[in-house]
Amino acid sequence: MSYFIRYLDIKKRICASFCLVVLTCLCLHSVNAQLVNATNDLQLFTDHTSGYLGSGVSFADFNGDDIDDLTFGHHAGQIRYYQGDGVGFDEVQFNIENDLYETKSVLWADIDNDGDQDFLITNRNASNKLWMNEGGMQFTDVSSSCGISTSYLSKSYGASFGDYDNDGFIDLYICNYHTDVINIKNELYHNNGDGTFTDVTVATGVGNGLQQSFQSTWIDIDEDGFLDLHVINDRLDNLNSFYHNNGDGTFIDMAADWGVDLAIYAMSSTFGDYDSDGDMDLYVTNGSVGNALLINNLNQGIGFTDVSSNLGVQVNQICWGACFMDHQNDSWLDLYVGTGVSGYTDYPAMFDEFPAQSNAFFSATGSNLIQDISSETPGAIQHTFSIATGDFNNDGFPDLVSHQIGQNATVISATPNDNHFLKVRPQGTTVNRDAIGAEVHVYHSAAQNTGINAVKIDVVFCGDKYLSQNSRHLQFGLGSSTQIDSVVVQWPGAERESFQGLSIDSSVVLVQGSSIQYCPNPSAFCGSGTIWDDGTQTCVSFIQEDLCPTDVNNDGFTSIQDLLLLLGQFGTFCPTTW
Repeated sequence: MSYFIRYLDIKKRICASFCLVVLTCLCLHSVNAQLVNATNDLQLFTDHTSGYLGSGVSFADFNGDDIDDLTFGHHAGQIRYYQGDGVGFDEVQFNIENDLYETKSVLWADIDNDGDQDFLITNRNASNKLWMNEGGMQFTDVSSSCGISTSYLSKSYGASFGDYDNDGFIDLYICNYHTDVINIKNELYHNNGDGTFTDVTVATGVGNGLQQSFQSTWIDIDEDGFLDLHVINDRLDNLNSFYHNNGDGTFIDMAADWGVDLAIYAMSSTFGDYDSDGDMDLYVTNGSVGNALLINNLNQGIGFTDVSSNLGVQVNQICWGACFMDHQNDSWLDLYVGTGVSGYTDYPAMFDEFPAQSNAFFSATGSNLIQDISSETPGAIQHTFSIATGDFNNDGFPDLVSHQIGQNATVISATPNDNHFLKVRPQGTTVNRDAIGAEVHVYHSAAQNTGINAVKIDVVFCGDKYLSQNSRHLQFGLGSSTQIDSVVVQWPGAERESFQGLSIDSSVVLVQGSSIQYCPNPSAFCGSGTIWDDGTQTCVSFIQEDLCPTDVNNDGFTSIQDLLLLLGQFGTFCPTTW
């Protein structure tokens, strides 16, 4: 199999391909992961002092060096860009102008599959804008010619990219907040592949009516090869929607059938495999009545089940962005929930009427065992709207940024412990280059009797939660596991592809189609009675009376991973030497 593996050091990138894999391990010291407030050290000035209902944040790498960067929206269009260097951030400027407009979403994505990141913003009471990256981080404003609406009457909020028709180019969905004065439905734009878009809202049936939509998320929730569309709507009489992709360019709302047609003040569309059963669950924030955590049972033909009250994760405050993250890398997703206000931001006078309150943080130790550690979370006392996760210091443990009300953004960093991890960034060739919509499964040898599931799953999103974008490096906490058996990528609309021979505690880029030519872990080809010797780089005789021939990966027991390895090499020649 041939795939490129890249590990990110603080200052350099090490690339390896063909049969040579160069990986650098991280040194882990502490016993338990500690959350550290890095806000004062990083000094990320955002000037979030005005505007309605917040502004967006992106934790995505915008300059292509595989180090996470930060982008913050602004109430007067003065967008701020912070380039990461693996230690901290330096503010940079681009030839992008949006002054005087109230920015909502800020999304980086490769619109034309040319290998660099283009930039989309949505505006409230102004037209939305798109800049194409011409190379070298030089941008051309194509907003008036690319086919998206130039109306100044829209109140656009969340946007999301996803290739709904599997033609290899990402399409664009924009959520609009309907009022009695402004009657504009949500918009779906088909990417024509030449830098332009066509409005297909009516033809596809996803206009969502004249409702007050905050955010959408593209996800293949039923795993039929086509991205579906989740849309959250504010107000009790605006039910949330979940549009199933029929695969023929049309959609049908399945929210009622799937049990997700919530009638709440919905503000965040947040997906993650909370119960670690191999499918994506859904968390939707709300007002004081309480948030909803919906467990995905579609693989059983049931739909979703609300378990928020059983688990105590309602919060019962005005909540906005929420995200899943495994801050301890113990293999269980934790849940961070931002709380705030629902009015005009008049900083600092607003704090006289609305004192800052604590965001919520729930630490998981199993699918049904959670602990509210909000009071122990540094920097949690604030009002916030949008939050996102990444790994700004490349230590393998996730960090979180909160676009809080005030002068500076909050960054909460998880410090390493003895748990292991894998960071994965899929890269498309025939599918969209950013691999938006790809589903990644990490199979690892979990220690017996630890309660850790031996498969982890995540999806590449571009625009989800509330006005947010996470890092494109998917982060998998593996607990005490010491071996990665394989990583399987379900490419958008394409077949699954298996990558083997990946090292634990590493960051990798998996290029679509490259696993076909690369030689994996050579031990998989060693004949009966032989085992791979790293010292001699050959298969050597392994004489042992109780040798188990069915233990393909030599981990001491026969498991489903041995069967997968065998099936993956079925029909190939097995030499006795390498």
